[in-house]
Amino acid sequence: MRLLHPDHPGRSVRLGYCSNLHAGETVEQIRAGLETFTLALKNRLGVTGTFGVGLYLPATAAEFLADEEGASTLDEWSAFCRDQGIDPFTFNAFPYGDFQRDGLKAAVYEPLWSEARRGAYTQCVARVGQALQAALPFAQSESHLSISTHPGAHVSQVDGTAGIHACSRGLAAAILALALGHREGAPPVVLSLEAEPWAIAGDSVALAEYAIVVAVRAAALLREQGRVSSSEADRLVAQHLGTCLDACHSAVEFESVEAAVRLATSQGPLGKLQYSSALRLEQPGERSDGVSALLGLDEARFLHQVNGYRDREILRAPDLPDLAQFLADPAQPANWLACEEWRCHFHVPVHLQEFAGLGTTQDYADRLLLALVSDPAGWRTAELHVEIETYTWSVLPDRAAGSALDGMQAEYEHVLGLLAGAGWHPET
Repeated sequence: MRLLHPDHPGRSVRLGYCSNLHAGETVEQIRAGLETFTLALKNRLGVTGTFGVGLYLPATAAEFLADEEGASTLDEWSAFCRDQGIDPFTFNAFPYGDFQRDGLKAAVYEPLWSEARRGAYTQCVARVGQALQAALPFAQSESHLSISTHPGAHVSQVDGTAGIHACSRGLAAAILALALGHREGAPPVVLSLEAEPWAIAGDSVALAEYAIVVAVRAAALLREQGRVSSSEADRLVAQHLGTCLDACHSAVEFESVEAAVRLATSQGPLGKLQYSSALRLEQPGERSDGVSALLGLDEARFLHQVNGYRDREILRAPDLPDLAQFLADPAQPANWLACEEWRCHFHVPVHLQEFAGLGTTQDYADRLLLALVSDPAGWRTAELHVEIETYTWSVLPDRAAGSALDGMQAEYEHVLGLLAGAGWHPET
């Protein structure tokens, strides 16, 4: 879905949801998810034009579609998207595969960016994305194709500085490949690095600093292997290396909206905004019911990092079971219970201000989106990619989850209402 504003000619907002919530491993399973969720949602919302989707392709599907063996299947996909008005304008290449399986946790970062498999997988996603955009008559050549990925590894998976630098070298090689493989007239691929609590770049400040290292390495590779001038190398890096700003992650790190927006474009373009919401618990020392409710949301599939804010300092727990251990440790609970607020990395439906007896960071996500759409010049792109990313429908408590389609519809109506209030309306 493409939205326009009368006061911002030449700029647009492209809205979709991330299909990792119905992740499939095979091409057939992914297409079935698009038929079951994407088309049903498009019909429910009464969209007659194109309908955007953030396509999650696991390695098995991406490698098949990018290979000559999958060429005919990719042609069929292109025809399906064209006929149904599905616009895959952004891609998620963070999870390598098996995203919706129990026991995933920190393994979602594997393979790391220090491993060749991660770069090869991401290049396959880029080739598939470019092929789909080239085949669709409603693709926007003046825009970009965004691909979100993690910065390299979870902190538990690297051995100090050497491991972090190995990940940055892998990312630099990916930028080299994207720059050398770019075709004139095609939308540039913006590899969009995403900060996440307990990643090697866990917040927006760390990610901005880390991106500088990646950019310097990528520019050096371009000068050496691409045989371009220093200025051209810098231009190409700035075109293909960007940021994925996740509203849930930023809120969990207690970042201000202003700082998050500024840092997201400090190195390169804002590849995409993942519009998402976290859980929050104010004054946990006075809310034993809230503490119990939060700990009761522990599940076996996803990481749920928890940060506590106290006296301008942040306490950190890598997951809900760790928080439970801290609270059971006689030396720890006073610190945690004295916090002004806890925030938990648990993506909850973005239209809700409360969830399972807890608050959410919906207001933060709203303000982040409104700040971005009020200043299109700050995107450093022609389009703002907005991806609703609530991938947790499969693990939400039955009492709160309801129908995923009902929830997704309510999420869209919330976001579209925000955009309409700011003067952005669907293209007709």
